[in-house]
Amino acid sequence: MSFQEKLIAHALEQWTWFGRDEDRDDKFIDANGNTTKNETSNGVPNRRKETVEPFSSRVANYWLGIPSKQYDDLVKKFAKAKGRLDGTIDLAWSAAFISYCMQMAGAGSNFPYSSGHATWMVQSIKNRRNGKLKAALVGFRLGEIPLQPGDLIARPREAGITYDNAVAKGWFISHSDIVVEVDKENEVAYVIGGNVGQSVSRAKVTIDSDGKLNDTDGWMVHIQNNITIKETVVAALPTHEARVG
Repeated sequence: MSFQEKLIAHALEQWTWFGRDEDRDDKFIDANGNTTKNETSNGVPNRRKETVEPFSSRVANYWLGIPSKQYDDLVKKFAKAKGRLDGTIDLAWSAAFISYCMQMAGAGSNFPYSSGHATWMVQSIKNRRNGKLKAALVGFRLGEIPLQPGDLIARPREAGITYDNAVAKGWFISHSDIVVEVDKENEVAYVIGGNVGQSVSRAKVTIDSDGKLNDTDGWMVHIQNNITIKETVVAALPTHEARVG
């Protein structure tokens, strides 16, 4: 099994565990324990899905995929009383989800684990600019090459960030998803991400007949995943300043 297949398997496993939620709408848990997109049921406020057990503790597992220094810094800043990060802490955990899936799939030191997506977005664009087309992650402009299962797609979540200035900016609030299926015939691809609608959710993006991403929903970079693994390796995670996004 290739690394990309392992990555997709882990993403699908987590999506299934969260209840196979679809699209980017917010998800809540009602008084009966059911998932709903309604903020209230019979006048009673529903709880954000990520904050309810067992989902909150699963989010805690995702946070363990980021570098330990980042984790400790975030706990001190946002969760000192609780002593851990989980779904009840008001922090975006989407990058932790990607880091977790990459780690579980066996990426080892090939992936720059982080609490923020900008880390791998910037690295991948640098590789593309420098002609390192066989690097583990290569960031292409939308429409340059077809999407492949196991790739990532990413976008900023703040104004003024473009493919051309992302490297100079260095850090910015952002999001990325894992491509799990490419359907050229119907010109759609399916992606899975964490903290999508307060859950692990699957969503559709549009592609052209060649499989190239042409979705207009703010996507900035298509990250080609060239990671290969010969054996399962547990590598020490790098340490960086803790910033979330």
